Amino acid sequence: MSGFGAHYKGDVSEVVMGHETSLMIEHSEPCTWTATTDISNPTHTEIVFAGTASGNASIFESAKAALKVPVGMLIGQKMSFHSTASAQNNFSPFYYTDLKSRLYTIIDHTFDSVTKIKIVPALTQASVSSGTGDSILIHSTGLPTVAGNHETVLHANASQTKEASLIDGFVGLASFMTLPDTKVDLHSYHVVGLGRQVAVQQTGKVHHMGGSIEMPLHSPKWLYYSLGREVVDQNNCGTASAGSAVNPVTNIHPGQGHVDVSTLTIKGATAAVGNYLLIKDDTKVPTTTYKTPDLGASNNIYWPPSSPSSVLSSDAHHFEWAESSECRRISAIEALTGGNYRLYVDDPWQFEHTTTDNIELRKYYDGEDDGTQSPEPFRSPHVDASRKIVNPVRRLLFSGETVPSFSIEHSVRTRDLGSFNDAGETTIAPGSAGDTKQLTRIFKGCKIVEYELTSTVDAELKYRAVFDALSCYTDTGRLESANKGDRYTANRMFQNVATGLAEKKASGIAKGSEKPFMFYNGTISAFDQNLGFVSAFELKGKTGVEVFHTIQSNPIPETVNSDNLSIKQVPYGGTRNASIIREGKENFDMEVTIALENASLYHELRTHIQRGGTAGATGGTIMLHFTKPVTTGSGTTPSLRIIADDYFITELAIPVPDDKGLLFTTMKIKPQNVKVISEDTIYHC
Repeated sequence: MSGFGAHYKGDVSEVVMGHETSLMIEHSEPCTWTATTDISNPTHTEIVFAGTASGNASIFESAKAALKVPVGMLIGQKMSFHSTASAQNNFSPFYYTDLKSRLYTIIDHTFDSVTKIKIVPALTQASVSSGTGDSILIHSTGLPTVAGNHETVLHANASQTKEASLIDGFVGLASFMTLPDTKVDLHSYHVVGLGRQVAVQQTGKVHHMGGSIEMPLHSPKWLYYSLGREVVDQNNCGTASAGSAVNPVTNIHPGQGHVDVSTLTIKGATAAVGNYLLIKDDTKVPTTTYKTPDLGASNNIYWPPSSPSSVLSSDAHHFEWAESSECRRISAIEALTGGNYRLYVDDPWQFEHTTTDNIELRKYYDGEDDGTQSPEPFRSPHVDASRKIVNPVRRLLFSGETVPSFSIEHSVRTRDLGSFNDAGETTIAPGSAGDTKQLTRIFKGCKIVEYELTSTVDAELKYRAVFDALSCYTDTGRLESANKGDRYTANRMFQNVATGLAEKKASGIAKGSEKPFMFYNGTISAFDQNLGFVSAFELKGKTGVEVFHTIQSNPIPETVNSDNLSIKQVPYGGTRNASIIREGKENFDMEVTIALENASLYHELRTHIQRGGTAGATGGTIMLHFTKPVTTGSGTTPSLRIIADDYFITELAIPVPDDKGLLFTTMKIKPQNVKVISEDTIYHC
């Protein structure tokens, strides 16, 4: 008979989410590497790192050539070699260039005093060591953000290691969630002369598809992953202390996961892991791509209204351009040769930034600030007693050519205890009485496939999404033959992640912000008028995301334990998983249920009128504006403004109700463009 704590339980199951970002490893910054290939049998190349890191905040462990990425997490990742300077450039024959798109797949990732990876296809030289100018870029999709803090301790033994990723985001007020189904294709073959039964069965492709989530929406986080682009109002994104901003040492390119600066002293404070960087950039980017966006005759109609040269009166006025200011969290810091510093960030930059743009520091505190008065303190977004936001963050979300990828971490256990490893969270060893039997999985390279926003009378604003993943990492430390343990330290939201008020803000669940948006605090306008008799609405979006399997080599044997179970965190070199996840055609559909009061909407339908906003003017768009209940105070009311533009009515059924009551009709509307403006406490979605 099973005893106490013998079965997995939902109340000790944790789900968290996090960004994915690229990782640039430059020669001697801080480590070098050597690539070795057996030229007589060139099936793959092994890359071994060497050297030591200089500090605990690095992407490498201090005093070791130990990359702070959980062992096996890199299996299946794409990487490439690049030039960062004209110097030795020992890897120049293998550089990724405009005409030579050399991409490599990591098929193995181990740690034995140093980090080692194996890649395919094999390089064409027996041995080559990195030199000045060489760099490795590990691509962002499928790579959870590196946690560049002092707590990471890599070891060959599972019981003595402590591996983690920066997956610490609150998924939201999820009322329902399913993880992507892991399915294995099975091929069955009948052979002539061997009867009716299947003669041979062979496994094939692996799929991780069909994840879904449904929640009362309390923040714009998931809309960022649904639409793709985010900019912040540089004048309304917390406040900095007195002091000087800094500039990037080199230009920042879209997709880059770091920024180089000449000093860590930014706005009178020393930048540290966990702080945020605000790049103030007044360069304007279009928020739509299917038409020539209107900037106005004087080139001054753009978001945000707070910009000194913008003539936009408010968020309710139409715009088709926006400033490209961005905010990101510092995930690691590297001191570079020559005196500069590399600040790695938790999510790639989305826009081009130059060496003339200012970088400021932002922080979270338990309250509004840290209580100091000299020098002038940083001021953190904070929900006060009136439920209004002091020092709010105002952001704009809109469509881009890509949507960001993210990771979903799921851990389940039989008892409410932490991981068994060097972290010392629990003393219950695997196999002992009271063992938690913890299982941790991370679905990597997740992207939204489709989503919808709905609300009805007396209900919350509800969000639902479906997402797919490229692969699944599994902590296999408990399958090792000896020194069993949890290699990966599971991120448990309220046990070891969001343990304080400031940490809760960083995770996206600031105190006082957890209430959902409700219908009774919403207004809907369309067709140049407020719609006063709406009983329900629904906005659906599709990203066109698809996954693709491609032919990939897997020349190395699978490592298994005595039970013939794979101890690789991503089995078979990741080559049976999908290798590409890409966006396709974007589509929006909208339905509004309304009590008819005149025939104007029907005439809109039959006349085939396209509605849309005019730059600088109100009206024209469909605008859904939701706020949260507040009391009297001086702060900003938390709000969410959803804007649908350039639309037709495609259906407007006018029924004859049997009960002789009100005539309700459901309008079907087809927008071309959706934007979201929010005011909240989150520096970056």
